[in-house]
Amino acid sequence: MRYRIFPYKAGSQSAKALAGAVGGLTLKRENTRYVPHARDMIINWGATEIPPELIVAGVLNDPDQVAVVTNKLTFFQKMKAEAPELIPVFWTERNQIPSNAYPVVCRKILNGHSGAGIVIANNASELVPAPLYVKYVKKTDEYRVHVGKQLQIISIQRKARSRDVPDEDVNWQIRNHKNGFVFVRQDVTAPPLVTLAALRTLGVTGLDFGAVDVIHHRSAGNNTATVLEINTAPGLAGTTVDEYARYFQSKAR
Repeated sequence: MRYRIFPYKAGSQSAKALAGAVGGLTLKRENTRYVPHARDMIINWGATEIPPELIVAGVLNDPDQVAVVTNKLTFFQKMKAEAPELIPVFWTERNQIPSNAYPVVCRKILNGHSGAGIVIANNASELVPAPLYVKYVKKTDEYRVHVGKQLQIISIQRKARSRDVPDEDVNWQIRNHKNGFVFVRQDVTAPPLVTLAALRTLGVTGLDFGAVDVIHHRSAGNNTATVLEINTAPGLAGTTVDEYARYFQSKAR
């Protein structure tokens, strides 16, 4: 079995790290000299298009399905059709938002990551033009659950407060690196509700693997898990690289 990683962009460090861990190669997006072989495993790392001549024996993560889930609106629409209980309420027009729905997350960019294009509106006057509006959901914790087919958990991470960012710069609503949060994995155990939500999401999307961002909220007598998105080219480093390598190697047996 030969492993070939097709990255969503040239120079993807995670794609390179994965290729090294499985003893494979990353493919050039253009002008490649790669000659496909029937026993090759093509791993699509976040690309929405792959030249058909590169695919002989199929590809893990069909690019058409990747195109659906990397767009926040089409992802929510697909989830709403099959598992509406797993996602927050959302709207595409301002006039659809009821007065009791605030705060609302205005997503100005549908294919953004790391909080790009997000504006939190606490009332109607703070709304900004956006193709997607999402009801803000309270969270106690936020997890990234890396999952594969056959109900496999590849890895679990949790967003934790980074002490490198001053308290006054921390944003607890949008938990990304710039706002004072990092992913940790040591001694992390996600509630079963969270892992089940991640696995169900993978099944709905039809992907072979993905990293599902799930928020978990604990309140008196009530626990909820809400899916925010699924990542098809998550950042990999350290142990997570090895865990993905083992997952793909298990597919070759």
